[in-house]
Amino acid sequence: MIHGAPDSRFQTTLWTMVFRAGATDGHALSDLCRMYWKPLFVYCLSKGRRIEDAEDLTQAFFAHLLTRDTLRVADPARGKFRAFLLTSFKNFMLDEGDRSRAARRGGGAVHLSFELDFQEASRLPSATDDSPERAYDRQWANDLVKRATTRLRSEQEKAGKLLWFDLIAGPLATSSYQTVAVELGSTEEAVKSYAKRARHRFRELLEAEIADTVSSPAEATEEMAYLVELLRG
Repeated sequence: MIHGAPDSRFQTTLWTMVFRAGATDGHALSDLCRMYWKPLFVYCLSKGRRIEDAEDLTQAFFAHLLTRDTLRVADPARGKFRAFLLTSFKNFMLDEGDRSRAARRGGGAVHLSFELDFQEASRLPSATDDSPERAYDRQWANDLVKRATTRLRSEQEKAGKLLWFDLIAGPLATSSYQTVAVELGSTEEAVKSYAKRARHRFRELLEAEIADTVSSPAEATEEMAYLVELLRG
């Protein structure tokens, strides 16, 4: 059971980045943009916006975060950063005209490229796939899983186990454990053991990603359950 102030472990990485961005740290804001532009971009698309308009609006919003000191009032004690950001974006969209035009003229404090590759573009949601809020959350979930997977693959590469990872849990994972064991010159039992350890480590990395965006262990548990729901839905 949690008592008193939120656990300090849940107020470090991401919230520290938020506070730095709120203090006009351009590098920190750029990092936040790279982590969260796509969920907000997908939210716009699900509201029926064209790709070009969604790019402009998302760009303008991140510039607005600095110019209006929005991040200075962010408070991890209030809960999930994901929810805080979407609420801020909705408020921004209520009065988007002048702000969006100013950003396109170069009046924003930040500029990032929101280019999508062909594979990503082919998976962009239509306005009827999900509610805009659900589309935002689903993209958040996909991005979080991608970051955790990237971290795990990097760890395995450093440990000299990249081929194991790719064959068992990565992009080449299409064969049975027995077939993989033969290809690796190992045993099926060793392959099963590696897969179990990889799954465990992957969950740890997911939990670490989530812990960076919430303010308590209870919220982290709730977010993990919601993440699983989104990925299964």
